[in-house]
Amino acid sequence: MTRSIQKLTDEVSDALRSRGFKIGFLEYPVNERKSIDLIARRGNEKLLIKVSYEVDSVGHREAYELSAISDVFGGLGILIGKKAKKKELEDFVVYERHGLPALTPETLKELIENEKVYVYAGRGGYYVRIDSRKLREKREERNMSLGDIAYLLGVSRKAVYEYERSSMNLSLTTALKLVEIFGEDILSPLGIDELRKRERSAISKAKIILRNAKLKRIVYELNRMGIKTVATEKTPVDLAVKSKDEIAIASKENVSYPEHLGLKEESLEIFSKVLNVRSMMIDDLKKVVEFFRRDRLRREM
Repeated sequence: MTRSIQKLTDEVSDALRSRGFKIGFLEYPVNERKSIDLIARRGNEKLLIKVSYEVDSVGHREAYELSAISDVFGGLGILIGKKAKKKELEDFVVYERHGLPALTPETLKELIENEKVYVYAGRGGYYVRIDSRKLREKREERNMSLGDIAYLLGVSRKAVYEYERSSMNLSLTTALKLVEIFGEDILSPLGIDELRKRERSAISKAKIILRNAKLKRIVYELNRMGIKTVATEKTPVDLAVKSKDEIAIASKENVSYPEHLGLKEESLEIFSKVLNVRSMMIDDLKKVVEFFRRDRLRREM
């Protein structure tokens, strides 16, 4: 791990610990690419985090695995970094890479401490969401027409109508003008729940092909049984399963070298304890489907 990544990881872990999170680091063999660096839990809040100084260096597969496994276990996948396209990321702004929220450590602190961030980066600049209902209520309280607001903002009457019709994403400049008129409570912040909704939407659109044929077959069979299942190839968890319990499954046969098995077992144990999920270390992946079939039969008897 480079010094800059180590420093960034330490900053993130210190921020989480100081705000009441239990954290764990996942260890991998040297030079193996990974989708998750650290995990954290505070009560029912679960965060699965990838740390990368340059957020653009995180690939599509790694991002998908992070967000998909987070979804199965009811958490939020987050990418923490400092730069994108060689430019510094701004604090208190939510960026996005491959459907993942990408944040600086300062933005993460704001999110877990105050549970909201107002500004997000999109194509062409920075944007803020407006609460349409509150905007309309505030305007009517002041006996202002749509035309009055349009004049003050320098936009069309139709644009203001659209702002009030549904929660809109406005440029930062326009949003600040509205805040000057009506106050900050017309803003609709991005909290953990909203970020999770966005992440789920990105997962549903992602198309990732599993290279491991056995894992691919198991995911197909368990999903067909109505058991939510995701397979990963760049984490210590081979299968993330949500049945009556949340279960992290790892297979000994999915270890490249015997000397790496200990690392996988340790990381699986950390994953289980920190995120409060069951864990299973198995010898043969073929046994997974049979295990869940027997489990279903027992519950139906």
